[in-house]
Amino acid sequence: MSAMKKRVTRKPARKTTRRAAHKPAPPPTWTARVKRLSTVWYYVSDWERAKKFYGEILGLPVAFAMEQDGWLEYGKVGQPTLAINRWARVEPMPPPQNDGIAVLEVENVRAFIDDLRARGVRCDDVEEIPGTVILGTFYDPDGHRLQAAQSLYVPS
Repeated sequence: MSAMKKRVTRKPARKTTRRAAHKPAPPPTWTARVKRLSTVWYYVSDWERAKKFYGEILGLPVAFAMEQDGWLEYGKVGQPTLAINRWARVEPMPPPQNDGIAVLEVENVRAFIDDLRARGVRCDDVEEIPGTVILGTFYDPDGHRLQAAQSLYVPS
């Protein structure tokens, strides 16, 4: 009997390929015509006082500045911003009436409002909507109403 040789076959070496980094999908648009919220802004009567309030007291970072034109945006580049615009007309700036309210999300509304009060900022009493949100209303030097919000909502 002849001896049968066992045939050994080698598999070709596996090629290693690197996966491309996952590119996040672009954020969805609000509607077919509106892509996103861009900026909420207020006129301010005293440029230096407003910059101190928004930049130092609230501690908001500058995202975009055109100081010579009286325009500053606070927040992060590429995200909605809160802006101030220097009132440059001859007539007095009208008092804020029925302004929109810029709402700033914070970790602890009560501590945030206490800190603003300690810095001399006019604040209303904190309100809580049980299971939903805690709101703290406060005012900039021109009387524009803003709010701090702390979410209490826990999805089930």
